[in-house]
Amino acid sequence: MFHSSANALIRVALFPTLLLFWQHVFGTDLPLLAPAMCAVFLTTTHTPPPLFMVFLMAGVLYFTSWLQAWIGTLLIDFPHVYYLALLGMFYWCMDRTRKNAQDLVAILLIVATAMIAVFIKQKAIAVNLIPLALLKNIFIAGFTAYLAYFLFPGGEPLTTQSSSVVGSKVPHQRWHTLFKASLVLLILCIGITLDLEQSTIIAIVVALIIKDPDPVIGHNYGVRRLLTTYASVLYAVPPLLMCVFQTNIIGQLGVSIVCALFMGIHAVEKKASYNSIQMLYSSYVVLVFYAITSTSINALSEGLTRFGSVLLAVLLGVMALIIMQPKTPPTVPALPNQPVPPNHNTP
Repeated sequence: MFHSSANALIRVALFPTLLLFWQHVFGTDLPLLAPAMCAVFLTTTHTPPPLFMVFLMAGVLYFTSWLQAWIGTLLIDFPHVYYLALLGMFYWCMDRTRKNAQDLVAILLIVATAMIAVFIKQKAIAVNLIPLALLKNIFIAGFTAYLAYFLFPGGEPLTTQSSSVVGSKVPHQRWHTLFKASLVLLILCIGITLDLEQSTIIAIVVALIIKDPDPVIGHNYGVRRLLTTYASVLYAVPPLLMCVFQTNIIGQLGVSIVCALFMGIHAVEKKASYNSIQMLYSSYVVLVFYAITSTSINALSEGLTRFGSVLLAVLLGVMALIIMQPKTPPTVPALPNQPVPPNHNTP
């Protein structure tokens, strides 16, 4: 309806923030999930997300939450057996990413498994309410994204840069897959046991860093994750201060949208990839959520805590990559029957 070259930037800055404040005012059963997923949908490609992707994400999250709810209820008196079941699920996901690092089902399953395990074991949310709540929030995020593309269609692409990184081929053994799954489960269990607020994000970031069989790509993802979290913390400072001074909700919304627009302009100027912009806005939405749900200086400390958690996760992921990386680079065998170039210096 409203045609402008800045429509792509307006979509990603405006609609996740509006959805976040809408749910904050009118209430929701699972806060933050729909705005974060809306930011993901709006920064996946320049075009509207395929309906197949929306239904696939909803189906994977619903099935995973239902399965974990059933397992959690069945094994409520046997926590060790429950964690063994989670280990099997993480192993299956890591094995799929070993064959295809961009496997959408495996990535969604890693995120959903960590998130739902925290819901069940740490936050003690009623397990029978989780599947339908996840399904509803995914469809709300998808509807908001399609509404954004309808109201602000087209526009200049946010970036022309791809997120691909060329790395070296390294051997990948079975113990690597088991080590990755065990590490993610161990970090998740420690976070739940210590009742850490950031236990979900730490486990997910570590899993996404080490999932790729190429350590170069995993290291690159960890660095980009750290930089985007740092940038989102900086741009979330004005909304945090507005909440500290207890201004009205309209002022907080206006400042949040303006900061989101400036953050997108900075990302476009730096020629960030779609993946980096996606991480930038997902992290920004989380920080603004912490701001509007807190009325003291704790809102700023929440942002710094999130940055510290991501830093810790990146360090753990990079250390795991160092352990799994071979000591000597693999040699490329010479091609058979390769002609030898003549030596013109010989008499």
